[in-house]
Amino acid sequence: MEFACSIERLDDRVIIVPEGDIDADSASSLRQILRQAVATADFKHLEVDLHKVSFLDSTGLGVFVATRKAALARGVTFQLRDFGPMVRMLLQVTHLEEILTGKTVEEATPPPA
Repeated sequence: MEFACSIERLDDRVIIVPEGDIDADSASSLRQILRQAVATADFKHLEVDLHKVSFLDSTGLGVFVATRKAALARGVTFQLRDFGPMVRMLLQVTHLEEILTGKTVEEATPPPA
């Protein structure tokens, strides 16, 4: 699946919604989108909604960690949300769940339907 990304603005939040795989091939595109959002931040919260992401690897995780650091330096909160079981497992294995979601993975993801 080809990588795409949409951006939504809701009051003091910007929500980035990537779609497809986030891997070594697409990470630079996502990094650029997130950097631009943080650089022009006139909002308080940056969220990445991962419900349309089919695959995430360590390159993508690195983009999220770097974005969080840059966002916090500008006084903007950063968190991942609405991710599926694959991303959930990756966050747990890498121990990045609380850093990137602001809560444990169990708290951040709804139970399967």
